[in-house]
Amino acid sequence: MKAPPGDADTAASVTSESLVYRLLSGAIGLWCRLAHGLRIEGSEHVPSAGGVLLVANHESALDIPLIAAATPRHVGFVARASLGRSPVLARIMASCGAVLVRPGEPDRGALRAMVERLRGGDCLAIFPEGTRSADGSLGEFRGGGVLAARRARAPIVPLGIRGAGRAWPIGARRPRRGRVALHFGPALDPAAPDVLAQARRAVARLVDGP
Repeated sequence: MKAPPGDADTAASVTSESLVYRLLSGAIGLWCRLAHGLRIEGSEHVPSAGGVLLVANHESALDIPLIAAATPRHVGFVARASLGRSPVLARIMASCGAVLVRPGEPDRGALRAMVERLRGGDCLAIFPEGTRSADGSLGEFRGGGVLAARRARAPIVPLGIRGAGRAWPIGARRPRRGRVALHFGPALDPAAPDVLAQARRAVARLVDGP
C-alpha cells in the first residue's frame, strides 16, 4: 500500500516524546513487570516509524499505562474529553499528545485531529468499544478511529490485553495482584471495506489467545 508524499508513512511525527511520557511509561513498565508479570508479544508488528493506529479491547484503568509501557514508540491516546477535567490528567495528556473525544456525539474536530496526527506520523491508540467492559466481553466497535486511519492511509494494528480487568477491575480503588499480557497482531489494511469487522475479530483472537 503506497501513500503519496506527505501521507502517514513518510512524514515526521508531529508529537515528540516528552520527558513526562518517558518517565511515566518507564516507571509503569517496571512496576507492571514486577507486580503483574507483564508479558508482551508481537511488538514487532508496530511500525518503527510512520502513522499507525493501535486498536485494543478495554476493561481496566490499567489499559492506557500498559499500552504506553508495552509499545516500542511514543503513543498518543484517543480518550474521553471528561478526563481533561482533572488538571493533573489534562496536563499529562497534553504533554503526551492525547486526542480528546466527546462521547455519544459526532466529534468532527477529534476526527480531524486523529487524521492529522496519523498523517504526520504519530502512533495513536484507541479503544473502539468506547468504554470499559464490566464483564470482560468484547463489545461492538465504533468506526471513528478506523475512518481516521482510512483517511490517513495508516495501518491498523490490533492489540489484545489480557488480565487487566482482573488486576484492576471497574470499581476497585487500587490494582490487585494478577498477571497481565499484551499481544499485538499483524497490521490490517485500512482500505479494506470490512476492516472494522476485521479489527474486532483480530482483537478477539488476541484476547482469547491460542
